Amino acid sequence: MAGLLRSPLVLARNTLRASAVRVCPPALIRTYRIDVKPTKKTAAVQDNEKAQPFTTTQDSKYRIERPPAAVVAFAHRLGLNQLKDQTLLMRIVTHPSYEKVGIATNERLDYLGAKVLDMFVLEYLHTKYPKMPTKMLQDAVSTYTKSSTLALMAKEFGVEDAARWIRSKPELEHQLAFNTVKASIVRATVGALYVDQGPIKAREFIHAHFLSRDFDLVQLLEIEEPKLYLSFLMKRLGRERPVARLMSETGRHSKAPVFIVGVYSGTEKMGEGFGSSLKMAEFRANKDALTKYYLEEQKDFALPSDVEVQGAVYTPTKVGDTPVIV
Repeated sequence: MAGLLRSPLVLARNTLRASAVRVCPPALIRTYRIDVKPTKKTAAVQDNEKAQPFTTTQDSKYRIERPPAAVVAFAHRLGLNQLKDQTLLMRIVTHPSYEKVGIATNERLDYLGAKVLDMFVLEYLHTKYPKMPTKMLQDAVSTYTKSSTLALMAKEFGVEDAARWIRSKPELEHQLAFNTVKASIVRATVGALYVDQGPIKAREFIHAHFLSRDFDLVQLLEIEEPKLYLSFLMKRLGRERPVARLMSETGRHSKAPVFIVGVYSGTEKMGEGFGSSLKMAEFRANKDALTKYYLEEQKDFALPSDVEVQGAVYTPTKVGDTPVIV
């Protein structure tokens, strides 16, 4: 009877010991098995990794990156989602200062875009203003293509959120400005369109986003003696010598007089100016006459690049005269 009463206790104690023995060792074994050495790669895998160190296309040594949301928004805003080579998106927004192994930058696209931009802007301004002096024409092209102008446009395009660049180290003498980075991305955009879509698409982009803007080109005409300059110009054109005539005045004997002077060649009034003195009004009238002559616009003109459009016929325009030598 006593043996029967003790048997359940003995069985329970033996059961607990057996369970402890079964649970603990497997746990220790699983812990040690986690920290294992990697298996050796086969020769085939090693050869494959040497051939393709990154995820790349067959024609590029750079790895493919998935554009973030800011770059996608930038691309859709400018229609860059229509590019045939979508890997150009990340390249456009990557400045050369962004030094990463296997990352393509926009250095080459920037250089190409600058030349394309200068070409189409120069073509447009040269055709629209055939009488514009060469120095003034150069300054006008620079007004459309300089970094400060491109930086303002980049802000409208959403470049600030998409740009990839690294600031210069504080100890360097020349610090990289963010406006320089933004301007390079705008130029790289033009270069990418030229490479991927062709010159016509690049020209359409430049006309839509650059040449659709109005800049004050009058201030680019710098002439110290407009009266003398205008006299030489009329002589070369075979026209009568310009004469200044007082058109109206008010308050001659007051503290704030105003004079309005017109400049005439024969019976034709070429310019008009005002001022607090006759000399100032005459100066401005001669300057206005020169401005109207050199900034005379051609209407319904054709561009040399129109021949690239199917069915277009190009009619050459007259090349303007050289500046007057005084």
